[in-house]
Amino acid sequence: MLGLLITAVATLHVQRGIQERRERRFEEAVRDGTLGLQQRLDMYQAMLLGTRGLFSSSQKVERDEFHAYVESLELRRRYPGIQGIGFAQRLTRESLEAHEAQMRAEGLEHYRVWPEGERAQYSSVVFLEPLDARNRRALGFDMFSEPTRQEAMQRAMETGQPAASGEVRLVQEVGSDVQSGFLLYVPVYNGLEPSTPEARRKSLRGFVYAPFRMRDLVEGMRFPGFQGTVDLDIHDGGQAHPDTVLFSSRPPGPGWEDAVRLGLRREVPLSVAGRSWTLVFTARESFIESNSAVQRFTVVGAGLLVTLLLFLINRAQGNARAAAEAASAEQQRLASEARAAVRVRDEFLSVAAHELRTPLTSLKLQLQLLYRQLRQGTPLDAARVERGVDSCERQTTRLSQLVDSLLDVSRLASGRMELQLEPLELGEVVRELVRRFESDAQQADVRLTVDAPEPVSGQWDRLRLEQVLTNLVSNALKYGHGAPVDVRVRGDGTHARLEVTDRGIGIAPEDLRRIFERFERAVSSRHYGGLGLGLFITRELVEALGGHISVESLPGQGATFTVRLPLRGPGTGNGGTQAPAEPPGAPLH
Repeated sequence: MLGLLITAVATLHVQRGIQERRERRFEEAVRDGTLGLQQRLDMYQAMLLGTRGLFSSSQKVERDEFHAYVESLELRRRYPGIQGIGFAQRLTRESLEAHEAQMRAEGLEHYRVWPEGERAQYSSVVFLEPLDARNRRALGFDMFSEPTRQEAMQRAMETGQPAASGEVRLVQEVGSDVQSGFLLYVPVYNGLEPSTPEARRKSLRGFVYAPFRMRDLVEGMRFPGFQGTVDLDIHDGGQAHPDTVLFSSRPPGPGWEDAVRLGLRREVPLSVAGRSWTLVFTARESFIESNSAVQRFTVVGAGLLVTLLLFLINRAQGNARAAAEAASAEQQRLASEARAAVRVRDEFLSVAAHELRTPLTSLKLQLQLLYRQLRQGTPLDAARVERGVDSCERQTTRLSQLVDSLLDVSRLASGRMELQLEPLELGEVVRELVRRFESDAQQADVRLTVDAPEPVSGQWDRLRLEQVLTNLVSNALKYGHGAPVDVRVRGDGTHARLEVTDRGIGIAPEDLRRIFERFERAVSSRHYGGLGLGLFITRELVEALGGHISVESLPGQGATFTVRLPLRGPGTGNGGTQAPAEPPGAPLH
């Protein structure tokens, strides 16, 4: 009797929990879906308001300027579901012919305002980016000619706020894949925004707008169960009605009556730029079944309930203990990494302070000497002044190089390093760069040679390629101790191979595994200086160009740095994909 009583009580408790969990999961799906759609639409409105600023700050926005602005927004990646951004210019009947002539003069040979017919005013689409085949169909379309669009535009014009239209068929729709659509409008005025509706109508310049296809807009949404166990209908208006459906993810046929019976259906009002939408969330049969499986299992396994509960309790305790131990180990690991990071930071700050202070101190001393000569009132010693100015120039160049290294590291870390590829002959680039080092090589008494017997042409970024070569050659001169430095260029049909060989101090084998990392160097900074960033930057630039860099070296026998680059640019190093980097070698210091 006691066992039956415990089973009955447990069954009732589990059943109640099933219902509560089912409703909670469904409410979470409703909340997340509503919030996700609201945030997405708010983001589009904010983007259009920002685009209005482009027109408000300029009397005339050129077509190339608008194209560059929209391209910088990265619509396809940042604003999924949007079909484009356009500008519809307000026109009068008197200005229509001059407007069409002006647009044709700007390169739109077949431009016309359509549909034809006399109207009190027009609002013609003059810009729409990206200007693909679909969007090009909309150029010249008079939005005032269609009542649904006109109502939204009138509302935007009179309020000065974004306004959403009702359901429309976009003029871009062609073929069989026709979707319901709507548009968002933001008014643009001449000068500052007027304060009254009448003044706004008189001062209207046009509309920044964006067209949307409903399925494309909603498909990218992700909330629990969407299109798997939870369906979403979007209705235009304050009530759900079959004639007002903008979007529906429900499959045709029956299947949601049980959800209504169980209360798993919610209608949520949503305000979209002054227009009311109604969101209808409905649970599918699969959602209900997934929440009923525990109930059936509980009934079938009622006799094993106590044993199961004891097992679950012990397992939960074991999992909690294991989780606590794992969390403790992870905490210790993170603390160790944090301490190591602090040590690296302190070491870098110390080295950076020393490296930056050295040229600053020398620069200050030279300026003080020049100032004293000017204050003495005696004729200036031209030779001393020339030496002082030359010293100042060297120190400022060194400071500039140190700062450029830090900026390059920042750009690489944030992913803002852009490549400008162009056809180049590698041997010519190398010879030109080596000529810049002739004076440095002569001062160091180093023979610097280039071996490039055959042309090796490819697609590379000249600036970044010269930066790689500069780092390699300057390091060879710096650590070569006066020995000859050789630069060799070879090609094998698919890749270019660049080698820079010195016969200097070399690199220890244990340093070859770390020297391409940030702030790492194979020699003491006290003897050679530097921030330890040169080879890190070089490796990142080579990999950005689709290649890899390696080194062969022994202490006292010099070093050979080898750069291998695909001839056709990044992404073509190995059958169309970037070749994997070889194990790192010695650094540029």
